[in-house]
Amino acid sequence: MPSKERRHTLLFSATIPSLVKTIASSALRSGYSFVDTVGEEEEQTHASVKQEIVVASLEDQVAAVTAILARESAKPGYKIMVFFTTARQTGFMASMTARCLRKPIKEIHSRMSQPARTRTSDVFRQAKEGILFSSDVSARGMDYPDVTFVLQVGITEREQYIHRLGRTARAGSSVEGGGMLLVAPFELRYMKQALSDMKLVETPLNSLLSSPIQQEVQAVLHSHHSPEQELLAKQCYGAWLGFYNGNLRKCGWDKRELINQANFYSSTIGLSEVPSLEAKTVGKMGLKGFPGLRIEG
Repeated sequence: MPSKERRHTLLFSATIPSLVKTIASSALRSGYSFVDTVGEEEEQTHASVKQEIVVASLEDQVAAVTAILARESAKPGYKIMVFFTTARQTGFMASMTARCLRKPIKEIHSRMSQPARTRTSDVFRQAKEGILFSSDVSARGMDYPDVTFVLQVGITEREQYIHRLGRTARAGSSVEGGGMLLVAPFELRYMKQALSDMKLVETPLNSLLSSPIQQEVQAVLHSHHSPEQELLAKQCYGAWLGFYNGNLRKCGWDKRELINQANFYSSTIGLSEVPSLEAKTVGKMGLKGFPGLRIEG
């Protein structure tokens, strides 16, 4: 923004992590002013919202999500948001969990067109009750009134965790809200370190699971899938492999262990065999030459 004396430079960011501060110090003149237009509302959310953490192995994750949603959707006026690590996982889990829970679930993620995302967002915003599965596309900048519960599935960063949790117990809302983090055993150590100052109450998985829910989930996972559902599961596997390939250190894995875990994960989402991947995809992940992957062609 030019003036008569000199150029004025302004930097805008939804969040102010250390990387943005570094960029600001190099892009702005010394002595620049910082204007916070949000305040500490979201940072304070965790002080007033009950937060739980549940540890579930990969083979129990679909059942765990179903059981948690069964508990929360039994409450009157429920409005639930569930966050996943990737868009593909969001789409697959929305389809699978809706069948297990026998309730409609809306989804919103980057694989949808912008008009479709806008329509879904508007419907959920106006709904009195509902469940929305989302990738991080709805973690920031979206205001959904009266969200009663936020479930986060998988490894995440502290700031991302707080932003997602901030979808419930918004300022001025009468809803108390609640939050839960669902992690696999290999994610637990990193998440405990990242959220060491949070008051997370550990909830045993066996206190949530019931035999009827486990039986229903197994029946759905191993029933005949349509071509569309089969494709969703295969895409979910590829996205899962890519996401955790970028988080090896946090999980304490090398690439061989990543492939072993990913191939096991494929069986937990109902696939009878490990899906094949394009050679260029494997190359981009730096996994070329590692055993255990099926490569097309």
